Amino acid sequence: MKIENFYATVNGISLSCQQIIPEDVRPDAPTILMLHEALGTIRMWRDFPAKLATATRHPVVVYERRGHGKSDPHATGDIPRAIDFHNIESDVYLHGLIAELGLAKPILFGHSDGATIALKYAARFPDNVTAVISEAAHVFVEDVTVAGITEAAKIYAQTDWKTKLQRHHFAQTDDVFRAWVDTWRQPEFRDWNMVNELANITCPLLVIQGDDDQFGSDEQVHTICAHTGGPVTKMLIKDCGHIPHFDQPDQVVKASLNHLGITEPASA
Repeated sequence: MKIENFYATVNGISLSCQQIIPEDVRPDAPTILMLHEALGTIRMWRDFPAKLATATRHPVVVYERRGHGKSDPHATGDIPRAIDFHNIESDVYLHGLIAELGLAKPILFGHSDGATIALKYAARFPDNVTAVISEAAHVFVEDVTVAGITEAAKIYAQTDWKTKLQRHHFAQTDDVFRAWVDTWRQPEFRDWNMVNELANITCPLLVIQGDDDQFGSDEQVHTICAHTGGPVTKMLIKDCGHIPHFDQPDQVVKASLNHLGITEPASA
């Protein structure tokens, strides 16, 4: 397995990236491009991208969005984020990164905010995507989401969570956290949703969510499946919280293989 860390410049912003090439990579296999959660980084995926690359035999690219990890910080005054920040992440940074890396119709694998951005991109650039795997996406704002974020803000203020996040976000840690909690708790954000865009998604879509997700209900899954314009598979995982690829990684990998039509096992 070959792992390369590098930076890509998109719209004048340096984004930290990692590429994983399995030893027995499939010829002409589209790249799986992974989009992290609101507090995520490359390292915070742990070994899951490597597991996915090994199992699928597809190249994998993971990147850190602006303001995260080793990528360039947000501009002064950009926190809280704009109500339409998912559009900016999709149309400017994700679209620009795909072009910069020369990726032909990648498979998008997104978690939480990253999954929402993946859905946005598939809806706005339907001809540019082979498939989408969505974990714990939000397509509208629920009370449970706001309550979960409010509780997270209390934990951040009262525990050593900030210290743990600093290992990943360094000097940007407070800004990363505020970009999440301050944005989603804006009164204006309660009316945000992207349901009317889902019909534009035409690629195969796998929608994954844990049955004990503290940041969203299964109504997110049902809404996505009811409104998407292409083939869709729903997967609600038992005994699973907000991060299925940690809580039930084997199930997520197996479902991803099925979704991509991969039936033969990866070589040892």
